[in-house]
Amino acid sequence: MSRVKEEKELVTPGDTIYSGNELYPNSGVYEEDDKIISKYIGVVEYGQNSVRVVPMSGRYMPEEGDIVIAEISSVGYNNWRADLNSAYDGMLRIDVAVDEYIDLDEDDLTDYFDVGDAIVVEISSVTAGYDVNLSMEDKRCRKLRGGRIIEIYHSKVPRVIGKKGTMIKQIKEKTGCKIIVGQNGLVWIQGEKENLAAKTIRKIEEEAHVEGLTDKISDWLEEQLEGDAE
Repeated sequence: MSRVKEEKELVTPGDTIYSGNELYPNSGVYEEDDKIISKYIGVVEYGQNSVRVVPMSGRYMPEEGDIVIAEISSVGYNNWRADLNSAYDGMLRIDVAVDEYIDLDEDDLTDYFDVGDAIVVEISSVTAGYDVNLSMEDKRCRKLRGGRIIEIYHSKVPRVIGKKGTMIKQIKEKTGCKIIVGQNGLVWIQGEKENLAAKTIRKIEEEAHVEGLTDKISDWLEEQLEGDAE
């Protein structure tokens, strides 16, 4: 039961990160013979009881269980296709999209989700060939109305959220905005200070390597708010 790679250590695909069964594999890794192995070139991050690899480059790769922000790209007979800000799109079937009964011969699916609509959706499964299935059954999933969506590099999402959600919590509290951060790097912001919230998130993205960033961002936000009040 031991760490083969340390926190923040750079790894490549196939590298063993952890040997043992006390940690479970999170994103960017897989388990094989009681070993947790990297899928990507990236940086190791240990959680309380898990380990993951944050990719250094490349587009977002869908992972089962991720909550993402997606845009409906087409409407089929009994499903929708959604752009995931990835090389792969996803399919959302009606049985995991809405609670009510839909008569496919009578009802118009665009009354529920139409092309261009933004949704919060869960990646329910990913096949070996990267066919991605989506679901709206998680309570966090919903159609987004109003607000704005910005894009950040998906590997910076953990930094924007912060440990135990501390970073994103303070942005919400200080700006008064509703904010949803998708694991695919899309961020929805709604509120009076949307511009400040977006600017703050961009700053975190750019300074993700800085130590003590949560406190630094807190001070910076206070300065911005004081300036607005003058």
